[in-house]
Amino acid sequence: MSARVAIGIDLGGTNLKVALVDSAGTIVARAARRLADGQPSGEIIDTMVSLSRQLMLEAHLDKADVVGVGVGSPGPLSSRRGMIIKAANLAGWENVAVRDLLSEILGKPVVLDNDGNAAAFGEFWAGANRDGHDLVLLTLGTGVGGGIVLGGNILHGHFENAGEIGHSIVEPRGRACTCGKLGCLEQYASASAVVRRALGGVKAGKASALSGLVDRGDEVTAQTIATLAGDSDAWCEQVWDETCFYLAVACVNIQHAFNPARVLLGGGLACAGEQLIDGVRNHFSAMSWTLHDDFPEIQLASLGYDAGVIGAAGLAWQALGAGGD
Repeated sequence: MSARVAIGIDLGGTNLKVALVDSAGTIVARAARRLADGQPSGEIIDTMVSLSRQLMLEAHLDKADVVGVGVGSPGPLSSRRGMIIKAANLAGWENVAVRDLLSEILGKPVVLDNDGNAAAFGEFWAGANRDGHDLVLLTLGTGVGGGIVLGGNILHGHFENAGEIGHSIVEPRGRACTCGKLGCLEQYASASAVVRRALGGVKAGKASALSGLVDRGDEVTAQTIATLAGDSDAWCEQVWDETCFYLAVACVNIQHAFNPARVLLGGGLACAGEQLIDGVRNHFSAMSWTLHDDFPEIQLASLGYDAGVIGAAGLAWQALGAGGD
């Protein structure tokens, strides 16, 4: 095989994913490694290097075939300085100069960005938004991540912290968030928040089929809540509708702040598919203004769990001006 690729690296709190991605956004080869709790940053960087070299060997590529490396990571971080300032879900990752460390070892230019930004760029470049329109992505998992792509570029903001839509306030004086504020979207529309809300109600005496699942020790996920809501379980219907309502609130605010062509919903909660999209669209329509028809399309993201690694590689292709094959 002979083709130019970028190395995409998606650093998560529990998993590390590495892929070789061509200039069309296609994954050529991939690898993943589960990370141990509290694993030192130096060890994880060594794993990034070893997996990258392993994939190059398997794909019969040499160093000259690699145009550069992109890394998507939890923040806060500085893309300009190439440094993870303090990763929320990675113990001990404070002021780690990932860009320079990887570049020195691999001998290639490296670009670092927030994992939500990387996923958004992946959808823009190779996913649900290949036509190049402005978009905002919300990733609905343990928390609510986000990324904003305007004019083909990620919006970073003056303090390099734009796109933290999960911490936009949708309910003033609402539920406490781990960030220290009250009423953040993350506490109303993340997959984990849906489960907490549903189980909390059952514990408080709400009638629901969830009670039987809990008694049997079955795992309860956001998909469980969605399924029961679809089966007319009244309590799960209420929780699911509330989730869709607050996501719609966020979409209205996104509409007026950034006016994108699309708002994409991804992450674990998006596994509910049209059940999620229809609920959000219905609430969005009910609260949208009537002065102008500048309504973004609200759609499911298309790259799934590959969005981060594809987007990281895409950022390398873009930022490094590597061009085509």
